[in-house]
Amino acid sequence: MNHVSIDAPVLRDVELSPVPRLNTPTTSASLRGRVSLGVAAVCRLTAEQATQGDEEWLDFLESESAHSDYLLLSLVCAFRPSDNDDPFVDAGLGIRLEAPDEPADRQPIAWSIAPKKRLAPAGRVGRIALTAKLAIIESTLDVTPNQQQEHLFLVGMGERDSDPEWRFKPTSSVPLIGDETLTVVVKAPAGATVRAHVSVAATVRQRRLGLIPYRADLPPALRTIDLQ
Repeated sequence: MNHVSIDAPVLRDVELSPVPRLNTPTTSASLRGRVSLGVAAVCRLTAEQATQGDEEWLDFLESESAHSDYLLLSLVCAFRPSDNDDPFVDAGLGIRLEAPDEPADRQPIAWSIAPKKRLAPAGRVGRIALTAKLAIIESTLDVTPNQQQEHLFLVGMGERDSDPEWRFKPTSSVPLIGDETLTVVVKAPAGATVRAHVSVAATVRQRRLGLIPYRADLPPALRTIDLQ
């Protein structure tokens, strides 16, 4: 297998704004310091890069080069506790991939994503392992047969689609606090302009107001990523 190194990003706090609800006045203030996001790391996976490793990617990339490019997109999302103990109830991060100059049948997709399942935060990841066909290799997650999805801390979905996402949910033993590296191998039309649009949402349980949904107001550098 080949490994790709990922530089540690500088995390930036993002503002969470309450989402207006029908017939319900918005009385909750925006939140800062609860969610941080790192500037995404982007790496194009090339045949030249493969020859510097163990060449497992080389045949695959050369066979795909006439019609497809492959890019590695990685970002870190961090959740922090509050001073008043208002916990996160859930959260989500989505990525919408697009090639604005290409037709609908030539849009980029998430060829492989990680993580797909996790029982607890894993922290920041410094290297990503890839198979010969650019599938991300994850550490083994042991889940018993009666393990239900609602007991998982993190679930990733949307592989082979243009809009992968990750959903976070605290468990009885693991609060929604900590850092997580989220990674996508993007398959895109060869030579096309490709962008990734990031969105973040969360629900907080407040003592006075109950469950309040929030959406992150991301600055341009975090909201839209030019992949190539």
